[in-house]
Amino acid sequence: MAYDASKAILEQIRTELIHRNPENPRLLFRPEELEDLLESIRIHGVQVPIAVYKEGKSYVLIDGERRWRCSRKLSRPTIPALIQPKPNSLDNLLLMFNIHALREQWDLLTIALKLPRVIKLLKQELQKDPTEREISEQTGLKRSIIRRSKLLLELPQEFKDQILEELKKPKAQQKITEDFFIEMERALKTVTRAMPSVIEDKNTVRRVLLKKYKQGVIVSRIHFRNMARIARAERVDFDKKAAEKELHKIFQDNSYSIEDGYQNSVAEAYKERDVGSRVTSLLSQLEGLEPDEIDADLKGKLESLLKCLKDILEG
Repeated sequence: MAYDASKAILEQIRTELIHRNPENPRLLFRPEELEDLLESIRIHGVQVPIAVYKEGKSYVLIDGERRWRCSRKLSRPTIPALIQPKPNSLDNLLLMFNIHALREQWDLLTIALKLPRVIKLLKQELQKDPTEREISEQTGLKRSIIRRSKLLLELPQEFKDQILEELKKPKAQQKITEDFFIEMERALKTVTRAMPSVIEDKNTVRRVLLKKYKQGVIVSRIHFRNMARIARAERVDFDKKAAEKELHKIFQDNSYSIEDGYQNSVAEAYKERDVGSRVTSLLSQLEGLEPDEIDADLKGKLESLLKCLKDILEG
């Protein structure tokens, strides 16, 4: 990023002359998140200047929107500001990301909604589609965040709107979070790839799963991972038709949960596979042991294991 802010000038600017940056991805400023800052500014004033650039007779925020909002709420006439050169469209947007990447993370949906514009401007700058690595380097976002954002971006608008409504609530009261939709979307992608005939209308399935989560039929968003395991039934030699039947039941408007479907289908098969993998690993470690290398504690554990194996094999 070639933008140079070293020529910034510090001035006191009237708060009514400042406007929020239209490129700022952040959409929500929850009142409870501003309370401590509001009280600090009430007592001590604004100790760290905001950053702005001049636009005609007004100024546009680069950094410090919370400080500016609190100052306005407290009816403070001016605020200390570093006036920087006006950035171009790409630098303006990348400044937003890089400044905030060093602080508390934005709500993920705000990143997702701005990502197409980032990609568009980078494409114009680079004369090609930017790679995930290039997006990460330019924005300061981890690649895992970019991938998660893309999952949210692919959601139909009705579900994005639901997330936005939820994000308006205090963090402790949020239930239908971005993480819920990310877990659900990952699982649905797996189902679509492994068993494409199971889902006729993905939006209908989304609504059913969302309803079940709200009603407590689906207890945890982590259970969506078991839905993906059902879809991958063939990996553990479980009958594919039987697994498809369980997914059909999960996707219907009823009280049948993901865990019901998992326990009634592939749970034992996955358990056996996991045990088999651990036994193989244990055997490879035991083969290298000499009798005189086994202390009393390990010997006791191996004897307990041997008794357990006899009970299983003779039971």
